[in-house]
Amino acid sequence: MKVIGVVGSPRKNGNTAYLLEEVMKFLRGKYETEIIFLKDYDIKPCEGCHYCEENKRCVIEDDMQELYPKLKKADVIILSSPSFMGGVTSRLRAFMERTWFLRKGQLEGKIGTYIVVGRRKIGSTIDEIEEYLTRLKMTKIPGVIGYAFEKGDILKDEEALKEAQKLGKWILKLTEKLEGVEACNRN
Repeated sequence: MKVIGVVGSPRKNGNTAYLLEEVMKFLRGKYETEIIFLKDYDIKPCEGCHYCEENKRCVIEDDMQELYPKLKKADVIILSSPSFMGGVTSRLRAFMERTWFLRKGQLEGKIGTYIVVGRRKIGSTIDEIEEYLTRLKMTKIPGVIGYAFEKGDILKDEEALKEAQKLGKWILKLTEKLEGVEACNRN
């Protein structure tokens, strides 16, 4: 099994990435894991051209082409974003929009969840991610909400730290059950 964490934050060592790392600690060793920092990729926004409707691929040739196979191979996808102006970051928004053609069942049944960090009000950040997971027909599980502003503030949010650990354990338990079902189906 493969677990991918997608970080929409402009900071690689910020609060959002820290919580994601807390989740990944429980999964490493058991599964292949990868953290994708969107700030390292040149991802242009969706042009709304509908090329993907006919051709089953995006016409824009940028770094997103490198990410599509990774998403298709993943069994679990964790989207993580700080709340910027009450929503996901522009990096994560562009990423989500560019996976539009994958909504036709290419990610169906994969486990999807989120990590969201905000100063006080997180606005529609969680709703945006949950709507995204729904449109892609992923199996949604509740994520983690953290409250922090400055780098390292997340360490003061004991509840978020505990919830991140719980999420890691929950993903582990859920994927182990899925592996058991798959093994029974093969026999």
